[in-house]
Amino acid sequence: MRIPAFLALSLGLCVSALGQQYTFKHSSLPCLDKTFTIVVHVFPDSLNKQYNIVEANVRQAVASVNPFFEPICARFEVCEFRYHDNWQYDTLHSTAEQMSEITTKYNVERRINMYLVDSFENPYARCGLATLNGINDPVSSFILVRKSCLNVRTIAHELGHFFNLKHTFEGNGAELVDGSNCTTEGDGICDTPADPYVPGEPLILYVAPPCRFISQKRDGAGNYYNPDLGNIMSYYECDTCGFTWGQLKAMAEAYLSSAIKFW
Repeated sequence: MRIPAFLALSLGLCVSALGQQYTFKHSSLPCLDKTFTIVVHVFPDSLNKQYNIVEANVRQAVASVNPFFEPICARFEVCEFRYHDNWQYDTLHSTAEQMSEITTKYNVERRINMYLVDSFENPYARCGLATLNGINDPVSSFILVRKSCLNVRTIAHELGHFFNLKHTFEGNGAELVDGSNCTTEGDGICDTPADPYVPGEPLILYVAPPCRFISQKRDGAGNYYNPDLGNIMSYYECDTCGFTWGQLKAMAEAYLSSAIKFW
């Protein structure tokens, strides 16, 4: 029987699509006891000058990530929507350059600034982008999400980056399956299994319905990979299982070590 993600979190247990499981060690994790406030920025489309979002849906999507961060006592809520009349920013053709302009114009300091746009150009990120370790940059950091991707997995994934988590497939297979180089390769977190995914490659090369890992890739030592398909920081479109203990600890430490705290 597959345990629903939210129930699994409440039980302190997460079960991935492959049956892998890990326990959230609540007692040994830092407790931030912090509610982070999000300012949502929205741009209108160029045709009808409509913003094309429903505030209640955005609030619900943000609230839905909270169970995944509960083990470190972190919560997120939307404090404000800001509607900007600059329709040129609803479709980003030069994402890095334009986001630099946007954050300079619109960012609210010491808040998590989430920008909702119709589309942006990036060869690998389909639904969202975020400043890596943005929690340590209270001025120019951001989260960018496509309006069509306002769901719990996208927002939780981008918040993971914001709190300094890398993808589980970082290095595209450089991490060994036995974990012997887990501190220096991959995402640098040792309780996330090595993941061989290469951004841009079709997911059908890796996963078959209903979320069964089929890739025959091997690591440098000749071992087959067995990644966690349900991890929020993976790219596999399977159950949203959660974060591992190591990921949760890393996110808490990213906040605790930040020089200037968010409000």
